[in-house]
Amino acid sequence: MAAPTLSRKTLEDLERRHIAFLEERLVSRQAREDWIQAFRDGYQELLGVRIRDVLEPAVIAAGLHRILTADAVRTFFAPLVRDVHREVLASLKADGTRVGDYVPAKARHAIDALLDRDDLIPEALVRKIFEQQAIEDAIDDTLYEALTQFNTSVNPFFADWGLPAILKRMPFGGGLILTSMEAMRAEFDRRLEPEIRKFLAAFSRRATGELSELFITRSGDPRFIELRKNLVAFLYSQSLGELLGGIDEKASGAGGIAVEHVVLAVLQRDRRGEGLRRALEKFVEGQGDSTFRQWLERIGATGRPDLDACAELLWPHVEAAVRSPLVRDFLRRITAEFYAELAR
Repeated sequence: MAAPTLSRKTLEDLERRHIAFLEERLVSRQAREDWIQAFRDGYQELLGVRIRDVLEPAVIAAGLHRILTADAVRTFFAPLVRDVHREVLASLKADGTRVGDYVPAKARHAIDALLDRDDLIPEALVRKIFEQQAIEDAIDDTLYEALTQFNTSVNPFFADWGLPAILKRMPFGGGLILTSMEAMRAEFDRRLEPEIRKFLAAFSRRATGELSELFITRSGDPRFIELRKNLVAFLYSQSLGELLGGIDEKASGAGGIAVEHVVLAVLQRDRRGEGLRRALEKFVEGQGDSTFRQWLERIGATGRPDLDACAELLWPHVEAAVRSPLVRDFLRRITAEFYAELAR
């Protein structure tokens, strides 16, 4: 049967009506309902698809490799993340809510169970911390101050309760002897100071090693467990604003630069996305013959997401895109192509 022949005027009129119908229909209430229904149907269909029929490790890795180039990270993603981070940080610093208000009782119990363990912090890390010169210097200065104060307070020749107190009570000659002792004390202190420093030079070094071993061997003791829990309890009592108060714009910028260069280094080391490809291949090898429904059930994800809520969340953005001049121009062009073909 031959196709009906339409006049050019009729075709032009149909084209205008067709475009007007699409522009109205694609943003109508019915379009919104169709969008939500498509979400439901699409999810159900996806559950029945085999994993290996959807996930192609080589294709995904190659695609991400093309997207996440060093230039894209440097000129697009990094500035975007920095701006979002700046806004989020400003919001968190203005938040007076205590951290503990975000940690309910069940979460605290789980955290306490973690803190009860004595193998959370690697032994090598503890030793490395106590190997630092700053720790040794802190111990050295603290012990020096303690020894000098002890000498002043306890040495019976110079302490106020010792020989000076006896001399002060002598009716004759005590003052002269006390004056001589003050001179002798200055000389004594002058000679004592380098001896204390010499002693501490070796002692502080040994003390740091002993402290690190103490923290390692006694990390399971009740008092050390209490120490960890008290530190976490302190964090619970602080507000986000207090904890983040020291992170100013300069510090935030330095952190952003560090993250950017770490990402660039990772991309440089894994130029073709081989790590991601191998991970996906391993996943597909183990789960590929299962459908998404079977895999979700196997891992215990038996619930169903609120697909209507997801669709409704996205619909305003879809509607805005359809109303945009770019999409409307696209609809007009493909419709015009169809009617141009009919005209020929």
